[in-house]
Amino acid sequence: MPSRHPAGACSGSDVTGVACVPDMAITGIDAVGDPRLRGLVAYWAHCRTAGSPAPARHHLNPADIQPLLPWIMLLDVMEDDYRYRLVGTALDGLFGRALTGTTLRRAWPAHLGDHWRHWMDRARRDACPATTRSVVNTRRGRMRLEAVILPLSNQPGCIDMLLCGLSGSSARHRYSPLLRPTDEVLEDELISFEASALTL
Repeated sequence: MPSRHPAGACSGSDVTGVACVPDMAITGIDAVGDPRLRGLVAYWAHCRTAGSPAPARHHLNPADIQPLLPWIMLLDVMEDDYRYRLVGTALDGLFGRALTGTTLRRAWPAHLGDHWRHWMDRARRDACPATTRSVVNTRRGRMRLEAVILPLSNQPGCIDMLLCGLSGSSARHRYSPLLRPTDEVLEDELISFEASALTL
């Protein structure tokens, strides 16, 4: 990735610093455990154009990643939050309700959403992809979540969207929905959270 990029006016965040800030733990794509998420990261990297830290949305062709679409989210960058523009069908089932159109702050309890927001903020600020893993105790049992956060730049020097993939169940175990089918979030217990920047 280039180390610096010209800033441009937009509703998202301007990209002005180094691609990955020094205090981040940095790992390679092999740190992503779920093969679907690794495939999404590899596709995102493939779609970047020369000299750009992140692809634009129009560089992505849904037909190229059709098997991954149920596990993908597309988020709009807001001034102080993120809005779910698109959410895959598998994730609707995992969440227990449709999140398209709602915001990150409304969808998740603060003790979980704030961790994701922190790394989304880093992705938009530094144009640096990241991976996160968390374990949550819910009223229906323990949930293991893995996510990748991939910045998109639709204007030069500006990260204004995020492409995210999320996995919430292993191949041998099916979890109940994470959220109730209401507008209320679950006040579940966050057991662990870890994250790292990805170098590609």
